[in-house]
Amino acid sequence: MSEKTGNIVKLEYEFDTARNLEVYMPGLKRWHRVTSREFRSFNGQRRISGQEYIGPVYLYGTNKSADTNQYELGKIVEHKFKSIRRPGE
Repeated sequence: MSEKTGNIVKLEYEFDTARNLEVYMPGLKRWHRVTSREFRSFNGQRRISGQEYIGPVYLYGTNKSADTNQYELGKIVEHKFKSIRRPGE
């Protein structure tokens, strides 16, 4: 029997994912279009169709809110978890 692996939780989006999602890259000094998954996890300036977006920042690929003070600005907030493998994997 096989078990599910990977992304099995449906991600929550508090914004319209079909609109133009952009994040500001301070090192490049310009806005970049991103996917909704990257947008929700970006710790920095974000905008939707040209309007500033202020909302929660989530750990990448999860529904867990991130404490933005602990992560570098202008980067995607990633979770740090340990992968535990069973013997024989």
